[in-house]
Amino acid sequence: MNFDRLKEHSADNLGSGTDLGKIELLESTWGIKLPKQFRNYLLEVGYAEIYGDEIYSIYEVPDKIACLGLHWTNKNNEDLKSGYIQFFSNDIDGVFYIKAFSGKVFLNSIESEYAESFEGFVNRLLDE
Repeated sequence: MNFDRLKEHSADNLGSGTDLGKIELLESTWGIKLPKQFRNYLLEVGYAEIYGDEIYSIYEVPDKIACLGLHWTNKNNEDLKSGYIQFFSNDIDGVFYIKAFSGKVFLNSIESEYAESFEGFVNRLLDE
């Protein structure tokens, strides 16, 4: 996936990538692999915003304070056991989940598919 569109949109609030060790620790803690496109986003960008709302990042595993870190926001996520990772939310649409095994994105419910991939999620949200 090319992250240029996301980088351009989030230019004022953009990270420089996440350490591979943090990604692997999170995956090991959860017992699941992150979808390839989302994992690549974390490696290459690590932090970005869409219309001022953060795509959740990895800060610490475990996070010691309340934050929008992937570990913190998913600690009470019952659907994580089935591979649904909460990774973004906003006041307009609600909560977005990405399926670990397929990379598909769901909105507000694991039955409501929003996009086929992380890239599709980014493009659709930026087009709205």
